[in-house]
Amino acid sequence: MPSQRDRLRVGAAVLGAVAVLTVVGRITSPEEPVSQPRTTPATTWAPPLRSSLPERWVTQQLDVGHGGGPLMFGAGSLWVGAWRDREVVRIDPRSNRVAARFPAGGPNPAGLAVDAATIWVVHPDTDEVVRLDPRTGRVVVRIRLDPLPFEFAPGDRRFVPSLVAVGAGAGWVGTSRGAVARIDAASNRVVAVIKLARQGAEGIAVAGRIVWVAEGSHGLARIDAATNRLLGTVRLDVQADRVAADGGTIWVGGRSTDPSFKAAGAVARIDAASGRVREIVPSGLPTGLAVGVGAVWITERDAAGAALECIAPDARPSAMTGLPALGELAVGGGAIWAADRRGSLVYRLDPARFPCSAASVLTGPAATP
Repeated sequence: MPSQRDRLRVGAAVLGAVAVLTVVGRITSPEEPVSQPRTTPATTWAPPLRSSLPERWVTQQLDVGHGGGPLMFGAGSLWVGAWRDREVVRIDPRSNRVAARFPAGGPNPAGLAVDAATIWVVHPDTDEVVRLDPRTGRVVVRIRLDPLPFEFAPGDRRFVPSLVAVGAGAGWVGTSRGAVARIDAASNRVVAVIKLARQGAEGIAVAGRIVWVAEGSHGLARIDAATNRLLGTVRLDVQADRVAADGGTIWVGGRSTDPSFKAAGAVARIDAASGRVREIVPSGLPTGLAVGVGAVWITERDAAGAALECIAPDARPSAMTGLPALGELAVGGGAIWAADRRGSLVYRLDPARFPCSAASVLTGPAATP
């Protein structure tokens, strides 16, 4: 008989670990952010359906070398940050083969993003952003991040980038030191550095003209890409560790801070136009989060290994647990991609085998906040 904890979980399992999830001409000093009003969001409490997936629900298993970095789908391919090998790996979703391996452009690579023209990789050791040609792996440009406009510690102004996302004609580079740098994608120049109200940037995503920065227990910061100004902070009963954008909706996952929840984690659904929290779904503790093919997907830790959650509007979540350790996620090419967080494998999964992905369209037309 399922336990209370099982009834609260919103899980669904995968096999893999790695996933996915965003500088100095003019420096902008934002106004003191205005907090969004605390609304009472809807909370999903329905127990998940236990999916009776076929035994061969993983359609492909690929060895990419040592992982440790994110997964990202873009420019028609899946990109894997094989950071322990200091490489970026490209997987062709049509042949399900490793199509190329590129040097990551330096030691200790970190965040990864892909646009139509290049791959973006940040390097905290050298305070650089490197853009690579996706066909050849050649370094197109190295962009130096100048010192922060404030001291992180006495005498210490290093940027130390850790995240990058692309959108609104720019690359947005985050640091756990409390700032986001904007790099103009056409000129490769740092045109602004936006100081956050709090130190820390756990995740970054771009939706329309708004840049969303997950700041852990401090909530979700919003930056206006048109003005490079900090708009304010969305307060959550979720520790904002993971963030993903899908049209007019923002999804945030992390540890639940609501004492009424029995589940360890939660996923919040936020309206991108207003910044209002629309729903909070109890879950396991997310280790990866991605959006696409009609649902939000999160990998989570499980007592017996790991699980994959499938969350969609107007559908009961489906769940599968007890699988090998899973980490980062990406969605693209008609598939879900998940990486084994302890090894070198990336798994391709068929979303049609998950009941909740049969729900209607995830969000409405893209909204411009």
